[in-house]
Amino acid sequence: MMHLEEQKEWFSTWFNSPYYHLLYDERDDQEANEFLNNLVSALKPEQGSSVLDLACGAGRHSRALAAHGLKVSGCDLSPNSIEEAKRNSDSDLTFFVHDMREPLQEQYQYVFNLFTSFGYFDDTRQNALVLKSVHDALTDPAMLVIDFMNTHKVIRDLRFRQEIKKHGILFHIKKEVSNGRIVKTIAFEDQGTSYFFQEKVQALYLSDFEELLTEANFDIVRFAGNYQLDAFDSETSDRLILICKKK
Repeated sequence: MMHLEEQKEWFSTWFNSPYYHLLYDERDDQEANEFLNNLVSALKPEQGSSVLDLACGAGRHSRALAAHGLKVSGCDLSPNSIEEAKRNSDSDLTFFVHDMREPLQEQYQYVFNLFTSFGYFDDTRQNALVLKSVHDALTDPAMLVIDFMNTHKVIRDLRFRQEIKKHGILFHIKKEVSNGRIVKTIAFEDQGTSYFFQEKVQALYLSDFEELLTEANFDIVRFAGNYQLDAFDSETSDRLILICKKK
């Protein structure tokens, strides 16, 4: 029997699935810690500054931020991810379920949207809802950091098919570019049941972000191309990291 997980928005099913965490279990805290060390050094937030980790997943970036003496909240659409994150929460580290398109109830001095957690929606106009929500929730110094893929390099180097075996499960992965999106199809079988998920991320370039952020009343004060915050190069950089300030 085939389990088709396409009826809802893809991220509401896939990110809430235990198989998502199995497939990506190599994502470790060391990478998150090194990246956040570099960001904190660049931004120089005061001790106790309020921070939101927007689309926090299981909270690895949130924990890295809290280790710098910041008051961190993390939110994600996936209840399962938030439950996992809460296992490591304390008075300076809290988590809640939230759709990033919806208004936020609290205000924050810094908002971080990390590890390509933007551009998930079928309707590209909903990106503006995300940025408006963040803009309305930011207070002085009102900084937003977006960590996205370098779309040009990702598409150029795309591996169209691969197989990955994790925890005894063979994941069949197909990637393609379709309708302005990078689409990853993930098919596998576990205990006699076949599963099918998709990831769909808008193929956004620096110019797209410049337009989106300007319309949302943000200034880009710096952009970088990797987790060491070196200069961005569309041909060679692995990431597109945007450091923005609310106008």
